[in-house]
Amino acid sequence: MFARGSWRGVVLTLALGCMGCVQKSDSSQADAQLPAWMTEDSQAAPEIKLASETPSAYLGLNLKPGDQFPLRKVVQQELTQNTVNGAPQQNYSRLELLMAIHVREKLDDRIKLSVRYDRVKYQHHVADEHVEFDSTQPAQTVSPAMAAYRDMVNDGFSFWIGQDNQIVEVEGLGDFISRCLRSVPPAERQNVVLGIEAGSGDTGIANFVDNTIGLLPYGRKTSPGDAWERQQQIARPMPMHVSNVYTLKELTEKYAVIDVRGTITPSTTLNNLQGGEGVRVTVNGGSTLGSCTIFRDTGLPKESRIDRVVEMTVVMANSIQFRQTKRVTTTVESYPMTSSGNPPIAGGANSPVIQQVSGTR
Repeated sequence: MFARGSWRGVVLTLALGCMGCVQKSDSSQADAQLPAWMTEDSQAAPEIKLASETPSAYLGLNLKPGDQFPLRKVVQQELTQNTVNGAPQQNYSRLELLMAIHVREKLDDRIKLSVRYDRVKYQHHVADEHVEFDSTQPAQTVSPAMAAYRDMVNDGFSFWIGQDNQIVEVEGLGDFISRCLRSVPPAERQNVVLGIEAGSGDTGIANFVDNTIGLLPYGRKTSPGDAWERQQQIARPMPMHVSNVYTLKELTEKYAVIDVRGTITPSTTLNNLQGGEGVRVTVNGGSTLGSCTIFRDTGLPKESRIDRVVEMTVVMANSIQFRQTKRVTTTVESYPMTSSGNPPIAGGANSPVIQQVSGTR
């Protein structure tokens, strides 16, 4: 249906066209009386692309049981805060997960996928502490948190994706977490779980879905310039509400490029510390910015990079308060399987990683 401005444009175009028809004979006579060097060559009007010719497509999952593909997810977090003496302090962590996604079942209204973790790499710089871990090079002794990462390898869980491209059900997650914690002392398990959730990004283990499959529009064709909105409620480690606007920026035969921009609504939570003390964290606000490139034939992410910045105020139990800025950069890449059942060899520094995924199946 045309907007009011569009109708005005049509009416104006018709009016100008009628004026041209009425003045045609006069214009021809005038041109005949002018020298040749003063007359303009007649040029064809530029072709106007009709609305029906504008590229559009349904962007959704197109998978079948038996499909499998490796997926790489990297979460980098930077936390900047002012210390008591006013000097800024920066903490940094990086988590890299290599996982294999397998399509288990497909129903009319949902698809069942399973995820198996094949490799975990983690490092952090917090104050004077520096930690590095690689599941392919296990150390003889590791901390409880690193033991949980180690025991994630060759294990996983399943989940169902609904028609709206959102997770509607998770299967086996509790058992998976229990197996990951089997080497962690019972008294430390809760802190380890919270640490893994925090290291995995604001939406935890489902983050690789939210930043890729979960942003696809549902039930309609989209064209470049079309936008849609998604609301996201994050409960842990800090409750916040994220409102993202997705815009289809480019549509080619192979790819769809989606722009991501959003805002974060403030919220407050109370985290209990050991000894009965507490620290209050107030989320003052924040923003989301990024881009995701989707394979049109499968709906899977070719690559996705989302930056989320959260501004916070921290109040300690002794009433000391300071500001924090948290930046979370999540990168997700998938490498669709070839017809031979093996993933393509990716060039560059990631090639050994992709080969590692293939070798663990």
